[in-house]
Amino acid sequence: MRIALIDSHQIFTEALRINLINSLPAIESIDHYSSIQAFTAQIRDTSPTLVITELCFNGKYDKGVDAIFRLTDKSTKIIVLTSLNDDWLIRSYMRLGAKAFLTKTCMSQELFTAIAQVQKGNLFLSEDVQNILSAGITTGAPSVDYLSSIERAILEALSREEPPKAIATQLKISMIELKYHRRMLMERFNMKHFADLVDLTRKPGFLKSETTENRPDTGARGGKPVIRFPHKEVAMRV
Repeated sequence: MRIALIDSHQIFTEALRINLINSLPAIESIDHYSSIQAFTAQIRDTSPTLVITELCFNGKYDKGVDAIFRLTDKSTKIIVLTSLNDDWLIRSYMRLGAKAFLTKTCMSQELFTAIAQVQKGNLFLSEDVQNILSAGITTGAPSVDYLSSIERAILEALSREEPPKAIATQLKISMIELKYHRRMLMERFNMKHFADLVDLTRKPGFLKSETTENRPDTGARGGKPVIRFPHKEVAMRV
């Protein structure tokens, strides 16, 4: 098993690398990349069995992580191990194709279990991730945490009633890209109609609750119960 570890935290990655090598004899090699760009620049020369990636680099959420799913071979399994704990990001990356999602508050054994489950073709969510998703379902409260700079700029422009073409021009994106971001924002805040999203941006304090300056930009198997996804299984830690 060849692992690509993508994370900018040098001390953490070195400790994790040693821990993985000592705990999983099946590992042939672990290559470390300090950024998404460093990994994608060498993707043609490497064919990892498993990619373990952070979502936050240099204190900010890096949407460039999405490129990993486009550029890696279909046989490469991707695990997200991140310091971010947003339910929207969890759902987004599981839909995008991540085979496991864990936060860095999890125990080492959970990561080992995730690797084993992913190798079997299962999906895996760590216990803290399960709790995050459960809390999100319970509260149902919309949040502007971990929005990308473009998504936040779109919401701010909508609150000022700026026309779509002006927003696209200001952000230097196409109308197609603008419509895509609007659709994703509607899904994030559980809005069925675009007018409802606009109304939400005008609620007092909504866009000031969190800012990108203060937060990152953002059947059982083996005795474990599972959650059913379409044609998939998610191993759950208990």
